[in-house]
Amino acid sequence: MKIWRKYLTMAFLLCMMAVCILPVQAEDNMQFTDQAGLLSEAEAEQINAQLAGLEERTGWEFMALTTEDAGGKDATSYAESWFDEYTARDDGVICVIDMDNREIVVRAFGEAMYYITDKRTDRILDAGYAEISEEKYAATLQAMLQEVENAYQNENAGQNHLYDEDTGEIIKYPGRKSITLSEILIALGLAVAAGGGTIFGIFGKYRLKFGGYQYPIEQNGRVHLTVKEDRLVSSFVTKRHIPKQQSNSGVRSSSGSRSTVHTGSGGRRSSGGSRKF
Repeated sequence: MKIWRKYLTMAFLLCMMAVCILPVQAEDNMQFTDQAGLLSEAEAEQINAQLAGLEERTGWEFMALTTEDAGGKDATSYAESWFDEYTARDDGVICVIDMDNREIVVRAFGEAMYYITDKRTDRILDAGYAEISEEKYAATLQAMLQEVENAYQNENAGQNHLYDEDTGEIIKYPGRKSITLSEILIALGLAVAAGGGTIFGIFGKYRLKFGGYQYPIEQNGRVHLTVKEDRLVSSFVTKRHIPKQQSNSGVRSSSGSRSTVHTGSGGRRSSGGSRKF
């Protein structure tokens, strides 16, 4: 009987551990957290499916969140802190409905900042505001995430740049690296060394000598000259007025779009914005 009691006690403890651990694991795997309790279970599943699809297509981390208590933080800081705390990836996007501050938020990190430009941020917030105004909370997040996907599909990130509002720094897309003069000289030196080594190797192998053989071009060469004349009959001159371009003083031209970024409390830059509702 003592042995059976021991086994039953162990089985009971294992069951209790499974009950406590499994919900935590399931929550960790969920990219959507509904702290404010605004969505139904079916709506939450739809949001999670949308997040999973975005992650598969982009390779970024995607999160969505609702909260009714921002802990005294503004909506942007709360969104940034949540992303910093619950992900280890550098690239990603989080969309938030903050019922405490009455704001919707989108923040982009890493590579995603070059896609979520200032113009794209306005579109994302426009899409969410149209739905949050009617208290359609699931539709709000879905519309915002759809606009994020549109940005990923249509933006040319290589032409966009970041503007750090804290430092005034302009940051170009990291894939557009220019070649420095020292790198050009090093490459040229390596090419000359490789070519010279090949040439001297051939001469050494076949024991060739410079000036050892001369081709008698005077004896074997032949030149045939013919006379051809071109006569100018008439000429035509066409004139066209080219208007002078007006210069726009004080306007800085640049290719691509700008993403205004700042550094959050976690030390990471992010782009995006928020809007009151």
